[in-house]
Amino acid sequence: MTKQDGPMSFWLTPLALEGGVAIEFRGDHVHVQISKGMTVGSEQRNALWAKIARICEAHNTHRVLVEGPVPDGVFQTSEVIDAGLKAAAVPRLWMAMCFDNFQPDELTELYETVAASRGVRVKHFSNTERALLWLRSNTPT
Repeated sequence: MTKQDGPMSFWLTPLALEGGVAIEFRGDHVHVQISKGMTVGSEQRNALWAKIARICEAHNTHRVLVEGPVPDGVFQTSEVIDAGLKAAAVPRLWMAMCFDNFQPDELTELYETVAASRGVRVKHFSNTERALLWLRSNTPT
């Protein structure tokens, strides 16, 4: 782990997005940057959530911002349910998902509902500033 310029920012992956994802701690939240063309299967999701859970625990945070383009693919209902359940890897998680040109649909609502059933608060955004404001205003310390 190397320290990045700026207060409390630690790069946890190289600048080239490893597996389409870069994760770093940014002072009060974990930032997950996804790349264009990224697809996520169940095995990738397990590894990603394990890493996010470790970073959240190490930095004593429950805030996660996921940012980038909407992941590629047509998602089946079972995949959305699995993804919502996996979000519970971080207890008391608050997660803002900020995707470029995002348009919510019934699968978005399903994901948020499944995650909420496990104590995870998720909200989707298309604006990073609004996403961070929501995270910082609502997440208990």
